[in-house]
Amino acid sequence: MPAESRPRYANFPESDPKVVIGPNINATTAKQLSRLSIGTYEMSVSQQERGQITADLARSALLAIAKAGGMTLEPGKNREFVGSYLAKNEELSWGVWVTTPFEPGQSAHIVWAKYAELTGEKKVGIAFRLNTAHTIDDIGNVLRAAQKNAVVVPEGEAYVLKGNPPPRFQKKKAAEPVAEPVAEPASAPAEAPPA
Repeated sequence: MPAESRPRYANFPESDPKVVIGPNINATTAKQLSRLSIGTYEMSVSQQERGQITADLARSALLAIAKAGGMTLEPGKNREFVGSYLAKNEELSWGVWVTTPFEPGQSAHIVWAKYAELTGEKKVGIAFRLNTAHTIDDIGNVLRAAQKNAVVVPEGEAYVLKGNPPPRFQKKKAAEPVAEPVAEPASAPAEAPPA
């Protein structure tokens, strides 16, 4: 029996729920998820430019969701992030955070997304993307992934981030036979003989 290992927590922007790095996340990404970033004061000019571009794209992506759902969009007040935004209404809450880089010499940063249902089952979904540059489509995909990953998290327990399993471990689905529709003979209207 393998020994129980301690959970490895991600450096998620909010303290509730705690986020545990789960299975199928590679070691390099797991290391970056648990590191502290350098902060906005230590960023170089190029890091500030890339970070601000990503923050603007994150705001645009969340603004599209907010408009479609009748939500209000609020900027976050946190100096540890290049950008943080929250969109919410009575039923749903969306959040997106753009971290600063981890080292002065590189520009890789994380876009975190959180989806939370405020009523009903109160599901929570969290997703991330680590890259040096992000597009609005990438951020939209992270937001959709957060919604897709939504699960009910019991009070006091941590949310578990799950990566994508390698293809060799996924079960193959047998192809189901496709039933072709049976064509019924069309009854042609009888033509009247010419008079």
